[in-house]
Amino acid sequence: MFAVKNRESLIPTPWQPRIHAYTAEALRKRGHIPLAVGGTMDHIHILFSYSAKELIPDLVRDLKVWLTKMINDHHVCVFKFEWQKGYGCFSHSHSQVENVINYIKSQPQHHNHRTLRDEIKTILERQGIPFDERYIFDDPV
Repeated sequence: MFAVKNRESLIPTPWQPRIHAYTAEALRKRGHIPLAVGGTMDHIHILFSYSAKELIPDLVRDLKVWLTKMINDHHVCVFKFEWQKGYGCFSHSHSQVENVINYIKSQPQHHNHRTLRDEIKTILERQGIPFDERYIFDDPV
């Protein structure tokens, strides 16, 4: 999961399916198996079966670079598009895959009632993962 720089809503809804498909294809080309890609105008979630041929930070860096280039080349937004630094990466048991897929597919409805910041904090708290509030980005004002 990663977000648009400053959590700006720069990924228009009509472009999201194309961006998500591009993300899935990029994963396939790298030897991973995409299971679900979704998000909203300000962030993206990706669930995939990971092939240990490369490090996750390298994969995420490259995905962000490719997606940024695609978005800017196609003038998806009027401003220069950038992703926020960092990302969230979580593993799930096989028994939870279907739930996570449904969760990713329902992102637009899910975020009608909850901010991404609240979502991240809830995920970390549910998993018992300690975190420092300073490193969870603020929601846009």
